[in-house]
Amino acid sequence: MGKTYDIDQILDEVVTLPSLPGTVAQIMQLVDDPSSPLSLVAKAISADPPLAIKTLRLVNTAYYGLRQKVTTIEHAVVLLGTKVIKNLAFTATVLDIMKDGMDNFFRHSVACGVVMRVIALKGPGGLPTESPDEAFVYGLLHDIGKVLFEKYMPNEMREVRLIIQAESIPAYQAEQQVIGIDHSEMGASIGMKWKLPDPLVASIRAHHNMALAEDPEHARLAAATAIADLICSRCGIVSDPAPVTAAPEVWEAAGLTSRDIPPIMDGFFAELPNVEELVQASD
Repeated sequence: MGKTYDIDQILDEVVTLPSLPGTVAQIMQLVDDPSSPLSLVAKAISADPPLAIKTLRLVNTAYYGLRQKVTTIEHAVVLLGTKVIKNLAFTATVLDIMKDGMDNFFRHSVACGVVMRVIALKGPGGLPTESPDEAFVYGLLHDIGKVLFEKYMPNEMREVRLIIQAESIPAYQAEQQVIGIDHSEMGASIGMKWKLPDPLVASIRAHHNMALAEDPEHARLAAATAIADLICSRCGIVSDPAPVTAAPEVWEAAGLTSRDIPPIMDGFFAELPNVEELVQASD
């Protein structure tokens, strides 16, 4: 086993955190300003043709349930509102960052997003997010730290996979052994650089360790993310062969019991075709 790192060493010596594209940062800023008109948000997205095309592909998937084909960003903003469009544009950008050479990871991340949306809709009390579509982003981003590990530390990740296979331990534990930190901490660093909302950053950081979430609502989101991860694993939609579990305190933090799972599973199974459509729409 080679050198291990702390997060500051990795950021200084090994990994370059990707910047959020300027267009997406501008859209997030516009949406967060209540005085910004719809037309400005639409104009910002339309000014970036690749982003506009990917956003429209997502808008027109069955996942969003629109009865008519949407051909302009302006129409999409009117139909769905600025906050949904912000999440769509952000999702389109993140999917681009995630997808290269990591098909299983990519599909798993999308599926976790779909489960989180179902939990927000069908779980008791929903989730403390602004909308089910925002809950989707929590699931989508939960493992984004793995993208940087794979890009910048491929040798270490090969060793991580060997340890997972030999010891049958969760991926984050193997990462801690080999690298010194896990993908949750790396993902939280990306979230902070992108100036994502505090609850989202906390959920990414704490989804394998509830003790890292100081706020009960943040812990609830992290716990729900862990359960979404577990559900996807049990359904065979995995990013790696590592075992996935959820301790009793995770269920408690999420506010879920075994009685709540059947309707969530039913909702997820109904959405499974949309997972593949979302994956294809990002190409």
